[in-house]
Amino acid sequence: MGIIKEYQRPGPGDVALVRRAQRSLALAGRHHDLMRYLERDSFQNVAGALVERYMPRSSRKQLEIAEVFGELYAVWFVLAPIANGAQGYWRPWWCPGVFTSWMRIEANRFHRCWLGHVGYDWTTTQIAPGAAAARITDEAFIAHVQCLLDHAAGGTLRASFARYVLGSLAWRHLAETTLSVAREYRAGMMWNEDGCWLMSAKPFEGVGAVWTDLREQPAKVLAWEAHVAKGLLYARMHDVSVQRLKESVRTALASDASPEHKLRRINAAARSFYHFARYAFDARQQAQELEAWIWRRVNRHIVQTTPPLTGRYFNLRHVPWDTRLHFERKSYLLDKDVSEEQWINLWNPHR
Repeated sequence: MGIIKEYQRPGPGDVALVRRAQRSLALAGRHHDLMRYLERDSFQNVAGALVERYMPRSSRKQLEIAEVFGELYAVWFVLAPIANGAQGYWRPWWCPGVFTSWMRIEANRFHRCWLGHVGYDWTTTQIAPGAAAARITDEAFIAHVQCLLDHAAGGTLRASFARYVLGSLAWRHLAETTLSVAREYRAGMMWNEDGCWLMSAKPFEGVGAVWTDLREQPAKVLAWEAHVAKGLLYARMHDVSVQRLKESVRTALASDASPEHKLRRINAAARSFYHFARYAFDARQQAQELEAWIWRRVNRHIVQTTPPLTGRYFNLRHVPWDTRLHFERKSYLLDKDVSEEQWINLWNPHR
């Protein structure tokens, strides 16, 4: 810890310098002397600017969490381009449609109807094995990242963000081992910071997966519930996701906040639900039913007393749905035609 020093506001070329360095890291076969990237003024300035942008209150008050996020951002700038070489890795900046598309192709085209899941335990992980798999040889950098693992446990924003940043490295060795076994059985695999998913024509040993035959029973996958019927994959929002949204609405309405703040909280919860639901091709009916449930309460407790807020309501009936296949072949991180604003949006910790 302690790498991030007092940063300056990023100059006109700081973001460009970071992006150029990331391209160099993505092309490197072996990664040594990574600390010199981490300590560059451009990396530190852009990291600090992102903390200021996405955590303005913590940055303004110079809270400890702002320093931690600055450290994590700088490390993420280094690790993200290296993660582009990790096969099967579901990048944090890929939309959920990539995951549903992968499952559809595996089930519908290749008839792989057994879903396997391997959960990752952040309380026991070490950085060194993943660093070796990623061909990182800088011991000082490895030690620095190992210290950041202390922030990865728990359900806070800091913990989830730390897992975003470190997951591609912490679990790379295990993911590569799983992938080698999966290839023997001609199974598909996708993984992120929380675990690994496999789609196979039949279950197999050697990876520690818990298997579910989607033709026999549905399975919870991220925010969805998936099953296979007549050779096709079906996905809807899991009951846990539905109940979480309802509980958020109840909590917001029961609070002593102003009507404006209550509506903002309800909208935020609905958008969080929609973030996954829009790619689940069987979730539209759920959303319409939920919309009626939410609107009755918002209308009674907010709109009738404060009519001008009607136009600010996030209506799940009026949002677009996206059930096309997403392949995400384009590298949003490295491609030159991605604008600076688009690049900055990739690092939003609230994604």
